[in-house]
Amino acid sequence: MQDALPLFSIEWLIFCWINFCRIRSIRETFSLPPKRYLLVVLPEAGEAGRWVYLDIEFGYVYGTCRAVMMPIEIGAVVHRPQDDSVRYLGEQFCYDVDVEIWKKVTDGCGKTVGVATTVANMGRGEYGRPYNHSYRIPGAGVPAAKATAQRAFADLRLFMESIVSAGDARAIVVFAASMEKRAFRAAGFSLDGCMLVDLQREIRRHFKMKQVLSLDRLARLIDFSADDSVVASTHFRYPVPRECRHILAAHRGMGDAVRTFLLAREFQENRPHIEERIRPLMETCGGDGEEGGCRKDSAGGAADGTAGT
Repeated sequence: MQDALPLFSIEWLIFCWINFCRIRSIRETFSLPPKRYLLVVLPEAGEAGRWVYLDIEFGYVYGTCRAVMMPIEIGAVVHRPQDDSVRYLGEQFCYDVDVEIWKKVTDGCGKTVGVATTVANMGRGEYGRPYNHSYRIPGAGVPAAKATAQRAFADLRLFMESIVSAGDARAIVVFAASMEKRAFRAAGFSLDGCMLVDLQREIRRHFKMKQVLSLDRLARLIDFSADDSVVASTHFRYPVPRECRHILAAHRGMGDAVRTFLLAREFQENRPHIEERIRPLMETCGGDGEEGGCRKDSAGGAADGTAGT
């Protein structure tokens, strides 16, 4: 018994307590929900591979009480950090079906205060038709609408597969990922080893914000602009091919993909500048709601044929 007493010396007890605390800390850390560890590093200059900045616009089939949703437009900016080159890819999924176009109304701070809704048929090139909230599609129209939506999701899958097929796509970056995740599942598209980065979530996490900011408000913070030949933010400028210039408006697939791309560039390279501008905005105007509750400040205009997300 005398030989065993040194095991319970003060030094030994302190040693055991320190290691117990370490073990407990490790166990508690790894029992946290996986989302608590998400740490995504955006590409460094000169990094190999491609990064895809993506936006999908969606529409609910008119008269289905939001029971049938379909993608109607997609835009992508493909960036190669090693030479800082960009490609612009996009597609409209035009079918002869009426979809609801939602346009959110914002106040002076850019926060949503209401919604205006119209109806469009992209297959016929019809936009701006009046919306009747009590309208219901005839009974036989619902299965037909679901079949049309399935064809649109099949188109989406083919588009996405064409982007990742080369095998060097490191990540797909979106702003508020919930709708894209739903769309990828509905389309049967696999990320095939790519990361899916939610830029809105990353910004919220990094700046320890209780609420999120929409893409519209963040685009203002980085001084986003688009003219006939160039898209730009505070510190970056990229040329735009002529065939893309007419689809660079906010809440178009290509327009929001470009805004997401430039926001990611500013967030990666000029984070202190963004923080200087975010803090006063949050103090003055507040955020746009809980995560996943705010994607964009407006969900598409009747003139451009995009639908809400």
